[in-house]
This record gives sequence, structure tokens and C-alpha cells, in this order.
Amino acid sequence: MSTDHFLDRPVIGRMARWAWLLVCVLLPIDGGLVPVPLAIAIVLCLVLAIRNRPTIDRTSLWPLFIYYVLHVVGMSWTSDVDFGLFDLQVKLGLLLLPIAAAAVGMGRPDTLRASMLAFTAGTLIAVSLGVHKAWTCFTAEGLSNCFSQSSLSHELHPSYTAWYTCWVIAYWGVQLIGGQMRERWSRMVLPVVLPVILVFTVMLASKSGIIGLGSILLLLIGAALYRLKGRVRILVLSASAVVIALGIWSQAALVSARMAAAWEAVERAIDADPGIYASTDGNAMRLVAWMCSVERLQQAPLGAGTGDIKHALMECYEEKNATEAAQRRLNSHSQFLQSAVALGWPGLVITLLVVLVPLIRGWRERDLLLVCFILLFMVNATVESVLEVQAGVVFFGLFLGLLTSQARTSVAVAPNPVQRPS
Repeated sequence: MSTDHFLDRPVIGRMARWAWLLVCVLLPIDGGLVPVPLAIAIVLCLVLAIRNRPTIDRTSLWPLFIYYVLHVVGMSWTSDVDFGLFDLQVKLGLLLLPIAAAAVGMGRPDTLRASMLAFTAGTLIAVSLGVHKAWTCFTAEGLSNCFSQSSLSHELHPSYTAWYTCWVIAYWGVQLIGGQMRERWSRMVLPVVLPVILVFTVMLASKSGIIGLGSILLLLIGAALYRLKGRVRILVLSASAVVIALGIWSQAALVSARMAAAWEAVERAIDADPGIYASTDGNAMRLVAWMCSVERLQQAPLGAGTGDIKHALMECYEEKNATEAAQRRLNSHSQFLQSAVALGWPGLVITLLVVLVPLIRGWRERDLLLVCFILLFMVNATVESVLEVQAGVVFFGLFLGLLTSQARTSVAVAPNPVQRPS
């Protein structure tokens, strides 16, 4: 039986694909809706993988598998076994989702595009629900702050919402620049949808979201300058400039204030201001978490253990009288430092390799889409412990699996730019 026949006709293949796409729709809307379709999708995809072994890009994914194995090994010096097992359960998606992505994409080179269509639909629903939430807040309280941050993000933390919206902009931006929008509806809809998502991302006023958005916009503008010619290039760049200006205008004051507050917290940390430990400011508490994480790494080069990271950080917070950080039981607020506290220098190195190996591959192969995806992960993993929660694990494992296993429909930035009529 051919792979195409196996995936297209039997019920199990169709169920796996629809469960997979449902996960893509629900992920940006509400994480509470994801576990059941996710479990169904993974089980069905694993059945497909057993029946027809998929091709998995081990050259890009091997650090991810070692990352999980290292957490299993870290259980051997863990005292809090319950939390360690919970952590392994959360991270299991990093092991299974790339395999599932390869299985669901067998014989279907359109799976990445179909997944992004579903994910974009879910993102638009989340944007609509977020605007409704903000409007309800505004009509009740009359505050302009209702249209930013948690008041604008429907269910997810604003940083994760911004991460998702940036990925939508990156994917379809690469598609547009590469001339892959062959359907008439896509050429009509996306030029309207993408500016809305971009402005929404800026309005969220997430610092990591703004940095991530700025990074991918620079890459996309550079690709447009490289690939497009004549009037098409002028039109695309002019429209981009207008949309970016609109986004900046919508929340420039709030974003600037948040960036200034973050820099002020950094200066206090550099000056060793003891008051930073008692501060209730979010930027100050993040820096306290970073400082305690570095301190714990220095004290335990092999880490506290998979399940004992919370205890290690809590001890540091209590020693420094960081009451607010202790009460909130803050994690490291950086995936790199989080892995370092749990698993020491080996954990830090393998987490860096999780990022660098696919990034180098994307750079060498001129795969702009993979580079954008990893860059966005780097930005968010620097300031959030993204692989400690479902919202980060499922998103990263799902799309990294697709990007590395599919015959991608996206266009890489090739040495010879595509000529457009001038």
C-alpha cells in the first residue's frame, strides 16, 4: 500500500490529520482546549509512524531528544519526584511531536501550509476575542490600558500571544515574498489580515514580542530587497512602512515606557542596589530570578535535579529576602537559565544546541522560514521559561517538527533572486 493511499483513504489517516489541524486551531485560542485533541493526534500519528516509518530529520532534532533524555537522567538526583515526573510529562511533547509531525506529513507536502492556515484561523479568533475582552474592560472602566498586555490577550500570557502572532507574520511574509500565494483568495485576504495582526502585536506591548517582531521584520524587509524588483519592491516596502508606522503610533508611548522601566531595572542590578530584591516591579523580579539562577549554577555545576529546581530558586529568594519572588514562586524566566539550574552546565549547553543546530542548518540552506522560527524561539526563550509549559512545548515541538520533516512549500532565499516585472 502506498504512503499516499495509506494517509488519504483510511479513516485513521483522516482522523490524525483533522485532530492535528484542530490542535493548530485551538492552540492560540485557549490552552485548556488543547490536551484532548493533542493526545488523539499524537496517538494516531504514532500509529501511522509504526505502520509506515516516517523520515525524521535527526541532524536538526538530535539535541531536542538529548535534552529530554538529560531530564530523565536528572531524576536520579531529584528529591521532589512528583514535580520531576510532572516536568517530564510536560516536556514529552518535545519528543513525540516531531515524530508525529513527520508521520502526519508523509505523502502530504501541504501539511505545513494546512497547519499554518489552521493556526492563523485560530490566531484571528484569539485576536477577535482579545479585542472583545479589551472593549469590555474599556466600557466598564474607561481605561486606555485595557487595549494592551493581559487585558488584550484573550487567555494566554501576552508574551506567548505575541510569539504566536509574530510567527504568523513571519510565515505568511515569507510566502508573500517568495511568490507562493497562488490562490486568489490568499492574495486578497492576507494583505488585510497581516497588518491587523501586526498592529495587534504592537498593542500587546510585550517586550519580547516587540523585539521578536522587529527582528523578523528586518529579515523580511531584507529578503524583499533581495528578491523583489521594480514596482513590486517599492509597493511592498511602502506598504510595510505604513503598517509598521501605524503599529508604532498605536502604542509607542506604552512600549517606550515599558522598555525604559526594563532598562532602569538592569541599571539597578548593575549597581547592586539591594532594593531590587524587595521590588514588586516585574522587570526587577525577572532580574532577581536571573541572578539567583546564575548563583545556583555556580553552586551546583550539575544542577539541582529535574524536580528540585523550584526548591533551589526558592532557597535563593529567601536568602536574599526577595519576598515577592518567593511568594510568586518564580521560575528562572529564561529557558536557558532554567535548564542550567535544573541540569547544570550540561543542561545549558544542550539547550543552546537545541537552538543553534537548526539555526545553522537554516542559515546554510538559506531557509528563511526556519531561521525566523528559531530566532523567535531564541527571543522568547531568553526571557521566559517557554519549555516548562504546554503553550511553549506544543508550539515549538509541533512547528519545528513540520519545518524539519516536510518538503516545505516555503521558498528559501536562493542565490538568484526571483525577478518580478518592473
